[in-house]
Amino acid sequence: SMRRVGIVYFLYLFFYSGLEFTLTFLTYNRFNFNNMQQGRMFFLIGGVMMLIQGGYVRRISPTKQVKTALQGLALVIPAFVVVGFAYSTTVLYLGLVLYSFASATVVPCLTTVISSYGTVEQKGTVLGIFRSLGALARALGPVMASVLYWCTSAETSYCIGAALLFIPFLLLKSFKHEKVQ
Repeated sequence: SMRRVGIVYFLYLFFYSGLEFTLTFLTYNRFNFNNMQQGRMFFLIGGVMMLIQGGYVRRISPTKQVKTALQGLALVIPAFVVVGFAYSTTVLYLGLVLYSFASATVVPCLTTVISSYGTVEQKGTVLGIFRSLGALARALGPVMASVLYWCTSAETSYCIGAALLFIPFLLLKSFKHEKVQ
């Protein structure tokens, strides 16, 4: 069970962080966003994430963490398609709000799930390995997504990324959470 959560976390962050990294390319190339506009875009993303995590995620019971992570994964898939095909800033921001919900829910919920594993003495090791998987995914994902983005197109790379996000979604959907102590 721990391995499955780790794989879901790694794959989610690998695909997600890769596409997240290419947002600045997309907004600069398609909308001529300057640094200030990109800063506002990330401010909006951060603001939505803050509201979702502070107002919603922190109140989720431990028994509903997997369900909430699934909701986030289900929303990030169309979010990236919308962003990839956005040719107006209104459509772009609609996709980014969906994307922000996923950002605010998936990682905290999966972290809560993984924290239920192991004895008190093992919690640090379990969470350390889990977070290391995330760091590795965040290091490799942007490299791969950037290559895909520049070798194909925004539409193609975001659609491929969205399609690949079905993998962690399906893995988590078939997950049976068993607390191991």
